Amino acid sequence: MDQPFQPSRRELLAGAAAGLAAKAGAEAAPARLVIDTHLEVWTLDPKFPFNHPERGKDLKVEMAAPIENQVAQMRDFGLKYAVLINPRYFGWDNSYIAHSLKSYPNLFVAHGLLDPLDPKAAEKLRYWVKEHGFQGMRFSPIYHPKATWLNSPDFYPVWKEAERLEAVFNFYIAPHQMPMLEDMAGRFPGVKIIVDHAGKPDLKAPDCWPEFRKMFRLKRFSQVWISNSEPYEMSEVKTYPYPDTWPFYKAIYEEFGGKQLVWGTGYPRPRWELPMDKELEFVDRYCDFYTAADRELLLGKNAMRIWKFPNAR
Repeated sequence: MDQPFQPSRRELLAGAAAGLAAKAGAEAAPARLVIDTHLEVWTLDPKFPFNHPERGKDLKVEMAAPIENQVAQMRDFGLKYAVLINPRYFGWDNSYIAHSLKSYPNLFVAHGLLDPLDPKAAEKLRYWVKEHGFQGMRFSPIYHPKATWLNSPDFYPVWKEAERLEAVFNFYIAPHQMPMLEDMAGRFPGVKIIVDHAGKPDLKAPDCWPEFRKMFRLKRFSQVWISNSEPYEMSEVKTYPYPDTWPFYKAIYEEFGGKQLVWGTGYPRPRWELPMDKELEFVDRYCDFYTAADRELLLGKNAMRIWKFPNAR
């Protein structure tokens, strides 16, 4: 069984200082709604075995990020809800996400993974939604750059079932694949769609903007939201506050507006890239192009329109 993250003395002192600062800030201003819409949790407990779709059962992961760490982090930073995502380590088995949702039903909603090539994918979508209370699924065509399954007629039944179930789909997708997603958004307007991680522009390319702009055609669909998340994954600078990413987040905001954006972090403590205080600072300080009202939409209010959170008012 995983143990919750145990901070060092230095981290405890830093956390105490951050807590005092957060408390002072909370006393100075009313609390705002903050919802993490992309939270991957995993355990090293062997009763939830790994079976990564690309790397198999031999995937080596040295550090766990169990659900208990996220519960503590939500308490420390005032997050109200989070959307749990299967991190792909477990393959198409969503048992740990189901376990986490069942353990803390008042804090989370859940998305699992489905094999898009499974002829029983629609049936399995129904199973995870009806039997385990999931509200959606994540698909990752980015791992299959030449695949055409995303808008294949063979995939239509999964989308039709998602419309019936009012399920949400989020996509980890490469820029060149956006026209396929655009096709499906037009065919199945009843499925809410989240585009993960700002559409993953390739900052290593000599000029990534022509490909990146293919995502902008999705703005005509009111059921599509872009996740302005994980700048450390996009950046080639690789040091906070990742200034090479700012133009992309700004362009997304200018194209889609505040009503079609959401925010997410990736995973709870331990965060080896960006701790939560910096995640929030990045949005508040360095993405200074957001209006105050649109920042509230991004950080929480839009999520309330997408998912059915427990005890939400």
